Order: sequence, then structure tokens, then C-alpha cells
Amino acid sequence: MLTSMLKNTIIKDLFSFKPPGNDRLGWIDYAKGIAIILVVYRHVEFGLKKSGVPLSQWIVDLNDMLYSFRMPLFFLLSGLFFEKGIARKGSKGFLLSRVNTLLYPYVLWALIQITLQIYFSTVANARRSPSDYLNILIQPRNLDQLWYLFALFNVTLLYFLTTRLFGGRKMPQLVLALILLSVAPFVKPVSTFYDIALHYIFFCIGNMTANFFFSGKTQEMLSSPYGPVSLLPLFVVCQVYFLHHQQMNLFLYAAVALTGSLFVIMLSFQLAKYNALPVLRTFGHYSLYIYLLHVPIVSLIRYFLLGTVMAEYVTVLLVLLIFIAIFFSVIVYRCCMLMRLGGLFKGPFGESVQKRRIVTHKTTI
Repeated sequence: MLTSMLKNTIIKDLFSFKPPGNDRLGWIDYAKGIAIILVVYRHVEFGLKKSGVPLSQWIVDLNDMLYSFRMPLFFLLSGLFFEKGIARKGSKGFLLSRVNTLLYPYVLWALIQITLQIYFSTVANARRSPSDYLNILIQPRNLDQLWYLFALFNVTLLYFLTTRLFGGRKMPQLVLALILLSVAPFVKPVSTFYDIALHYIFFCIGNMTANFFFSGKTQEMLSSPYGPVSLLPLFVVCQVYFLHHQQMNLFLYAAVALTGSLFVIMLSFQLAKYNALPVLRTFGHYSLYIYLLHVPIVSLIRYFLLGTVMAEYVTVLLVLLIFIAIFFSVIVYRCCMLMRLGGLFKGPFGESVQKRRIVTHKTTI
């Protein structure tokens, strides 16, 4: 009976999409949840298009229109927690955590994904060869979705080093971010450098505005429904403009991306205030693992669904694949954790240092 109860508990926890415990910063998870849905939407749409599925133009246009801010939003949110992370873990612990949660899973899953794409070349849309292993460090943009993890690690590392160089002053960081954005077109042929130059400004602005966003007065102000309503017209205009001018000047692009990011943050405050659509918080909580797992899951499910009657109902197929990608990514991650396969998602480097730091901190208290 005890074994049966234990199994029921495990199954319940495995398939539960109840959001994590109450948190006054729940808006962060809401924002990540919205962003990760847009990420999955883009990759599912691209996968269907490469498979030869005819897509309605509105599906393609909506995808392109919402592309401007989804990745900048992730960089901005990471920048918000830059100083908090260092204060909590110390400089060494912070860097090790970035290696464990960004660089390590990026390299590991890039190796896994390239190998699977080579081995299952008849199923996968991407055409890979052994030379693609070199792109892990040189051209991460050529490896589908995984480039973001490497870019965020590189941006965080550079920001950490320059913070020390500038003595923690924010204005030199903003100047550097603007310089990097101006040189981004010249380093575009090497996507490793391009992603740093393009996204550094969003991380920087996140760090510069952290005290503003985390203050009680600001959070009370952003909880007002008038915020997203008043910003909605500008948000729509910016996204429509981006749809028709995707090769725009990068400074204008940054303004469009920041407008979209601010709108999503304001919307997230409203969702958190009323605890609406709590499943979005769950998606946001697991966004890193959804990001890592959804492409191979979608590739497999798409292969089978395209051989069924679902291929005739493209819109339904698109929505279904988005749901399946997110749902099964969370389930697969939880199964891996139950089987003690956490090493697939987080590196082991410096764990002893982290444990000693925690013990010392508790003893001091």
C-alpha cells in the first residue's frame, strides 16, 4: 500500500503543472513563460516550413512580428539578477554557477543534438556533418536554438569582467554596450562575436534598471492595469514596423525590442497580481529545460504526425506541436531528475566550494 501511495505521489508530481510556490517576483516566471512560448512557436513554425508544410501567411507574419523582443527579454531578465547573484554566491560561486547552468549544458546538448541529427539524418530537417562540431564555439547560430545559452554565458562573463574593470560604475557599461551594438554588423560573420555585440546592451539595461524594477514603489506602479493598456498601441506599432523592416538599424531594433520587453513585463505584473493563467509561471520556471529539450521532441512528434490526417489541419497541428513540445520537455526533465540524471542539465564544477560556502554562511548566522 505504501509503495502504491508512493507511485501515485510520483506520478502526480510528474504530471502536475501547478506553478512553484508563491513568490512576490512571480512576474519573472510569467515573463519567461511568455518568452519561451514564443521561442517554441518560432522553432515549430520553422520545422513545419522545412518539412514542406504549406503555412498560412498570417502564421509566418505573426511569428516574425513577435521575434523582435523574445530573446532580448531573456537577456534583460538575466541582467536584473546579475548583482543579486554575485551577492548571494560570491564572485567565484557566481561564475561557477554560470558555467554549470549555461556553458556546460550548451556544450553537452550541442554535442548530443549534432550527433542525433547526423545519425537520424533521414528524419531531421537539419543536415549535419562532423565539421558542425566546430560550430559549437565558432558559429553557434548554425546549431538551431542552442546559441542563446552560449551567448548568455559570454555576455555574462564579459559583463562580470568589465564590471570589475569599471569599478561597478554603470555609465561606462552603457557606453561599452552602445559601442558593441555599433560594431555588431561588422562581426556578424562570426556569430559568437555577433551575439555578444548585439545582446550586451539588453543585459546592461537589465542590470542598470534592477533597483528600479525590484523597488516596492515600482512594482506597485507596474501592477496598475493602465500600464500595459497605455503601452499597447506603441507595442503594436513597433511590432508591425519590425515585421516590414527586419533589416533595420540595430539601434532602432534595440528600441523596438525594449518596447516589446517592457510590454511583456507589464503584462506579467498583471498576470501575477491576479494569479491568472498560472501554467505560464510553470512554463517560465522550466524555461531553460524547455529550451534545451523542445527541438528534438518536436522533430520526433512532427515526423509521426505529418503521416496522419493532422497534416491537413496546419493551424491545429502548429498549436498541438507547441503544446506537446512544452509539456513533454517538462515531463522529460522531471523523469531525468527522478532517474538522477541531473548531470544532463547542470555541470558539477565547484559543488564542493558551493557547499562549503553554504555551511560557512549558516554557521555564521
